[in-house]
Amino acid sequence: MANKMRKGRKGQQPMSAAVKKQRRKERSQKAPVSRFKKNLRHIERSKEAMEALKRQQEAERKYKHKMNASVEQERDLVSGSDDDGDQGAPDAFETLVKTLNSGRKGTGRREEAIESEESESEDDGEEDEDGDEDDAIEKEEEEEDMELDSEEDGKSPVESEAEVEEIESGEDSDQEEGIEGDPYMAHISHNISSQMLESILANPMVAQKTTLKVKKLGQLIIEIPKDRSKENQAVALLEDDEIYASEGTIPKVLSLDSLDLKKLHLKERIQRHLEEPVFNELQAECFSILNNYQDLYYPARTLANGEALRFVYCLHALNHIMKATSKILHHNLKLAEAANNKKNKNKKQKKEVHNAVSQEYRDQGLVRPKVLIVAPFRSAALKIVETLKNQFAGDDLKAVTNYKRFLEEYGGDSLYFPRHNPKPEDYERTFAGNTDDNFRIGISFSKSSMKLYTKYYNSDLILASPLGLRMTIGAEGEAQRDFDFLSSIELLIMDQADICMAQNWDHVVHLMDHLHLQPQSTEHTDFSRVRNWCINGWSRFYRQTLLLSSHDLPEFRSIFNNKCANYRGKIRTANPIKTGFIRHVVVQVPQTFQRIEVSSLEQSFDTKFHHFTSILLPQLRSITMSRCLIFIPSYFDYVRLRNYFKKEELSFVQICEYSKDAKIARARDMFFHGSSHFLLYSERSHFFRRPRIKGIRHLVFYQPPTYPHFYAEMINLMANEYQNRKDGIDASSMTVTVLYTKYDVLRLSSVIGSEQAAKIAASPRAAHTFTTQK
Repeated sequence: MANKMRKGRKGQQPMSAAVKKQRRKERSQKAPVSRFKKNLRHIERSKEAMEALKRQQEAERKYKHKMNASVEQERDLVSGSDDDGDQGAPDAFETLVKTLNSGRKGTGRREEAIESEESESEDDGEEDEDGDEDDAIEKEEEEEDMELDSEEDGKSPVESEAEVEEIESGEDSDQEEGIEGDPYMAHISHNISSQMLESILANPMVAQKTTLKVKKLGQLIIEIPKDRSKENQAVALLEDDEIYASEGTIPKVLSLDSLDLKKLHLKERIQRHLEEPVFNELQAECFSILNNYQDLYYPARTLANGEALRFVYCLHALNHIMKATSKILHHNLKLAEAANNKKNKNKKQKKEVHNAVSQEYRDQGLVRPKVLIVAPFRSAALKIVETLKNQFAGDDLKAVTNYKRFLEEYGGDSLYFPRHNPKPEDYERTFAGNTDDNFRIGISFSKSSMKLYTKYYNSDLILASPLGLRMTIGAEGEAQRDFDFLSSIELLIMDQADICMAQNWDHVVHLMDHLHLQPQSTEHTDFSRVRNWCINGWSRFYRQTLLLSSHDLPEFRSIFNNKCANYRGKIRTANPIKTGFIRHVVVQVPQTFQRIEVSSLEQSFDTKFHHFTSILLPQLRSITMSRCLIFIPSYFDYVRLRNYFKKEELSFVQICEYSKDAKIARARDMFFHGSSHFLLYSERSHFFRRPRIKGIRHLVFYQPPTYPHFYAEMINLMANEYQNRKDGIDASSMTVTVLYTKYDVLRLSSVIGSEQAAKIAASPRAAHTFTTQK
């Protein structure tokens, strides 16, 4: 029994079990170690490590100076020799300098030195505690307290130590992250002037508009708000000496031949995981705009270039987060040092430290989330997280927490794609993978770890679908709703906006309406660190927005023009469409475009409905116009027409996105065999199912389709192979009719081309007919 008991120090008897129990009881009643003392402990360790590094650097400097002097003496001795002899000494000197500097490059060696210093101090402490059980138990209790405190802060002990090491390293010095040259610091460091604010809030915005032609993005329309304080010097003299944010500038396209990652101000950790070549031409042009912190609307995202665009915006988002996080952690250490100095220095020094802290360390928003990425499906979220993981950690899976759980929940099989009569290629690629559209996930970053499934207010990045955000935000009047986490979004990325349009665009509008609102709770806000422009309610003027879509629509332009107010400016591509998707029509059938005159957008819906029911529908009710399919892009128009057809007791069947499979099969069969005269068909149903509707002889587009490739796809279903041969086929009697207003010019341009759309929209004739040539 005595052998099992730990021996104490010399001259001390081992404690009995009763004494140990009494000691533990007394310690449990003591107050826990404060966080202030823990911070002091970290500061002391960091100081010791930095002093060791300084001594090492000083020794290296002296050695280099000594060797430099010897080399110069040797150079003087051989000054009269030939040219070959003159070149030998400098080469030897350069080789020596490279050898000395090779051990100092990067922050890895510094971090190892810090870790070794900390491990040595811990080892020394453990040697003293081996003989004293009281100190050992006390240390265990302190470690438990540290773990609890770190869990309350949303960080693990390993993350906290890694962050301290990152702060202590020379990588995150103020000199490196200074304003000069770094677009991130230039964007967020200063308030905008009152004249700049007036220019942004004016309707229309007072901006300098220019155009720029680049190789891949094409024609760019650039709008940069004007700072009128520069024009009015008298007003500028009345202003105080505060430095205001500068105007945005026209982006300079990166040159792939002389690409230098250091000049892009990418964090060193990100640079380590990039492979050559980093960018192609499209990526270089997009990153030039994003790194200039300007809004970008690119309505030419395709399945071919989607992966390249995803790489660019993930790189920009990760770089933005790591810069913001490292700056905050660096200031946290300085604040802890200032708190320690206040105890030891006189009142004058304390006042200087307090003033420096209050003026310099405003580096946060109202809440922690900085980046919001909106994606339509879990499969898209999976690709985004994998891209972020590769850029942040490479192949190191240990650096990503909860990654296995993420793969289980966001992976999975895709929809069933039949081999006989296969679906179109774009449909299979769009719906490959997990197609769940209700998800939201928080992601936080530290120096060496990427944690998934963090709470909103402990996250740096939020990745969610429009429906997932809508359920979290809630509606007015609901008891449980939360949108404070959207109050300080600095970077908004909306990928595949065209698919979000098919899901429910109201969710996106609801999200945009709840960005940058005043928080209802201050629980997650440290006002001593909040930037002044956040307190002033100007966060929306500092938000950068990236909007990607496969085609241009008025809804997308409305979001970009009315909800994006970046003081650095906004850029959108404006490339004319030459021919449109009408070139893919292979069936020879007359296609008539009828313009409906409307006075306003609000009246256009009623005017179109009245024109259809009073003029076009009586013609379609004729026996010769049987098997007429009415293609309706808007669900509200679909419901209105369905109710009218029921009221008039017309012979029709209907297929929408909410129809069940059995009802769809019955409707298709009745329409094919002529049992029903009309088929009301919603565009969203075609988007999510893509069936081949057979038996169409007359096709009416109630509005130009949202997805322009549906135009040719639906007309090609009128080919002979899809007709009912028992009823006979008269190809000359088939017709296609498209109704449009002046507000549908963008949709019309995608179908017939920009030039043709502008001509028929301005023509005095209301109807124009196109015919496919052989």
